Amino acid sequence: MKTRIAFLLIPALFLGCGADEPREPEVEVVRDIVAAAPEMASVVFENDYVRAILFRLQPGDALPEHAGHGRAIYSLSDYRLLWTEAGESSEKEWRAGQAHWHDALDHAASNIGESEAVFLVVARKDASLPAAADYHVDHDAASTEAGHAHLVFENEHVRITDVTLPPGAAQTPHHGLNRLVYSLSDYSIRYTSDRLDDVEGSFAAGDAHWHEADEHAVENIGTTEARYVIFQFKN
Repeated sequence: MKTRIAFLLIPALFLGCGADEPREPEVEVVRDIVAAAPEMASVVFENDYVRAILFRLQPGDALPEHAGHGRAIYSLSDYRLLWTEAGESSEKEWRAGQAHWHDALDHAASNIGESEAVFLVVARKDASLPAAADYHVDHDAASTEAGHAHLVFENEHVRITDVTLPPGAAQTPHHGLNRLVYSLSDYSIRYTSDRLDDVEGSFAAGDAHWHEADEHAVENIGTTEARYVIFQFKN
């Protein structure tokens, strides 16, 4: 009888220990950061291929853990973030005009600096890009227009280029892959393409638009400097 009583008590002891063990609270991952934090994130452009989100984080602002596609980030101000990804946190510091890439992982960020953090995130969506076999990045603006364009960042997914055109300046024809263009200043241009009729247009800082791959040239027909950043996507 004593042996049987001891045997029956053992499972009870184990059950008691398990019940007392603390459980870490589950963190709910936000699937749409724009809907969850509209005061810090706003969509500036979206089509079948990309979604461009402008983030503005005041000092002390924090983005909750949220999902992210593969994406390019372009800094529009100098800032410092506490970055958390895959359970690890680290401090990151970026300056205006710098760019980098993040793979598709859940992440969170908080502004631990003393200035507003402003950055543009251009995320790839699932749709395949239009064919661009006749156009090549080694014939793009950064390659052929060194006086007006310079390469900011490149990896196997994207090539990011800054362009500055003074009033009256005109580019020679060059290639461009499927791309998002984000305006950094107000300007007016004439756009010439091998796939479209010539067109003139004006843009304001913060505007964004999409071009499919082509051979093209841009002329600044306005009175202000034209500054914009190009995100050419390779896949």
